Amino acid sequence: MKDKKTYCFDIDGTLCNNTEGAYAEAQPFNDRIAVVNKLYEDGNQILLLTARGATTGIDWRELTEKQMSEWGVLYHKLYLNKPTAHIYIDDKAYNSETWNWNATVCPSREPDHRSIMEKSTYLDVTYNKERTPFGTYPQKLANWISKNHLGEKGRLLDIGCGRGEFLSAFDEIGFTVAGTDISPSAPSLSPDFDVRIANLNNQPMPFEKTSFDVVFSKSVIEHMHTPTILLQKAFDALAPGGVAIIMTPSWTHTHWGPFYCDHTHVTPFTAVSLKDAMALVGFDSIQVKHFIQLPIVWKYPFLKPLVYLLRKLSLPFRPHMNAPWPESLNKFIRFSNEVMLLAIAHKPMPSKDVS
Repeated sequence: MKDKKTYCFDIDGTLCNNTEGAYAEAQPFNDRIAVVNKLYEDGNQILLLTARGATTGIDWRELTEKQMSEWGVLYHKLYLNKPTAHIYIDDKAYNSETWNWNATVCPSREPDHRSIMEKSTYLDVTYNKERTPFGTYPQKLANWISKNHLGEKGRLLDIGCGRGEFLSAFDEIGFTVAGTDISPSAPSLSPDFDVRIANLNNQPMPFEKTSFDVVFSKSVIEHMHTPTILLQKAFDALAPGGVAIIMTPSWTHTHWGPFYCDHTHVTPFTAVSLKDAMALVGFDSIQVKHFIQLPIVWKYPFLKPLVYLLRKLSLPFRPHMNAPWPESLNKFIRFSNEVMLLAIAHKPMPSKDVS
């Protein structure tokens, strides 16, 4: 077995800029995070060193630890003074063993949910038109959300915009929309909108902070190993007073099978766990409810007992199982079972100084 080593990564310069004692926005090291995390997962000791701000009075440890958490960097300890290690890698990528970032890559570990989702084939296979044909549902849901949970129509960010259906839906009812997605094919699928590619597991939000009135994200957070990374970036993207709409499958209703129809689902949520996760990153006025994805039930709530009855009957439905039903009935049975969580939360306004 290969000997385990202690690696110390000097992140000055690479991650942090110290301009006349002021903390500046750090730049991520993108694919380098995968290298560091692979070394960590292989059992090596990972130490980080930052000596910036030593005489400025700024709490660089807290700032750096927060940034590493946001980016999903795996490490054992952060030092402000150089620790003992087998290998040092400084911000210029030199050390006694002539470390070279470009020649040091993270070995492929298929199937890897992040690498799979970063390929254009993910949308082609999982969200192909045969399995998930384009329809009127995005427009109906956008209208319902706007009417019931949003006020004035401002700037809206769709995190995980995919094929762009909700970008179009919210655009049609008056929102100024933009989107981000991990798939390289997303921008070409929505050429009329500002869509930017980003892997939010380890890359920054590709839009300015506090620049959106609404953040919408449907069926995305369950793909994240560390969901608070996405929630923190959604929080940061919102202007004070902004609204976050987060939708994800309800584990209470999908644990028996439907949740894993998509093999890239890794983190299930209950209403309690989603509310807690949102509170942890700073959201307030959080509501999380079980949401039936059937517009006819939104319009006629007295149909809910029929939904509950169908759920009790445990009828098969596509794509989870083979089923003989016509598409309209299959859809009603499916979405009677595949209940979502709908979370509505707000970014607090700055507290007023009453002194």
